[in-house]
Amino acid sequence: MTNKNINFLWFFLLASFWGGSFVAIKTVVDTVPPFFGAMLRVGLALFFLIIIFCVLKKKVSVPFSYRWRIWILGLFSQGIPFFFLFWGERHISSGLAGILNGTVPIWTLLFSLISPNTRNFSALKCLGLLTGLLGICVIFWPLISFNNSLEYLLGTVSVLLMAISYSIGNLLNQSILSGQIKLDFYANLYHQHWASLTFLILATLCFESWPSKAVLFHTPLLWVASIYMGLFSTALAWIIYYHLIREWDAVRASAVMYIVPIMAIFWDFIFFHNRPLWTEGLGITAILMGVVLIQLPRKRLLPKP
Repeated sequence: MTNKNINFLWFFLLASFWGGSFVAIKTVVDTVPPFFGAMLRVGLALFFLIIIFCVLKKKVSVPFSYRWRIWILGLFSQGIPFFFLFWGERHISSGLAGILNGTVPIWTLLFSLISPNTRNFSALKCLGLLTGLLGICVIFWPLISFNNSLEYLLGTVSVLLMAISYSIGNLLNQSILSGQIKLDFYANLYHQHWASLTFLILATLCFESWPSKAVLFHTPLLWVASIYMGLFSTALAWIIYYHLIREWDAVRASAVMYIVPIMAIFWDFIFFHNRPLWTEGLGITAILMGVVLIQLPRKRLLPKP
């Protein structure tokens, strides 16, 4: 198998890992409090990353003056998004959570318009932004009727806040780390996990009661799902994603976000037999169309000379 084919294999494996994480989260939050479950995911991911970095002999030290910036990135890249995601999935399906996760590029573009350094905002990107926002409205429209549970609506809003937090993390990553600070990817990933773990430990201590020993030691499915999230959906997924960025480029590698919502719906159907509503299907179609229009290079639209 050629390197090109192997990279495509890594690409679809990454989409499966991230898409499957929403099913694993649903399994965890049905057993333990949500912030505790998020803490387990990040804690296990950090544990596996430490082992991987030791085997690969990667250095993870960063200058102390930069560390607070990396920790802020960690909060918006994982800690705060997981806070909203795990709480929200207590009330909505894992498939809908995956759909809302696909809105990250839309929110990233929307918030980037506030920046004075915004460039290359074209009519095509504007059309993509409006199409994506329309898809979000289509998903939310049935939820605001009085026939739906308030908890379902709040869960949907919570997961949408997860996507917004991810978009803020993307913009912070661009502004803080691009050009001025040169950090190794592995060191950056290591310290972001520590920031997220610290935040989630504080969250679960402040807002939740920890599960009993009977739940922790007599629920094997909890640990299967948590280990899957920590090892495959977080530690290995980030390493695969970084590999694809190096082999391809950031824009091409980020196209995995087109596949993740579809995989989330697929795994949700396989494990929980949930079928998406027609409004969710229409919404994800509009969202994916919007994301494609946002990321489509302008040069592809120019006629050949």
